[in-house]
Amino acid sequence: MDFLQYISTPALTLESNPLVTKLRLTHGRLIGGYLHFPYGPAATLHFLARIGNHQILPFNTGQNYRLDDAVMPFTLGIDLTEPPYIIDLITWNDSTSYAHALTIAFSIG
Repeated sequence: MDFLQYISTPALTLESNPLVTKLRLTHGRLIGGYLHFPYGPAATLHFLARIGNHQILPFNTGQNYRLDDAVMPFTLGIDLTEPPYIIDLITWNDSTSYAHALTIAFSIG
């Protein structure tokens, strides 16, 4: 099963008060997916994902994705065994003028 989420983050959404989009999944094994940054954000749009307090994308805490015109596939191996089956998709946008968007997809096998 694939779960897809489009996220548009307004200009001047600060890291100290990011946009948190909750993606509801289902029971199963989170096996991977992809992250798509379209052309435009040029390192002003930031993204990370957490399950509870644990950062899963990127896996190293304190880091985030800030790409431009890129599709990044990823592989995971996380069992979703207890509800709630929710991933927090966290974005912020350093741009002073423009909203920026990305799309993320997760696969459960």
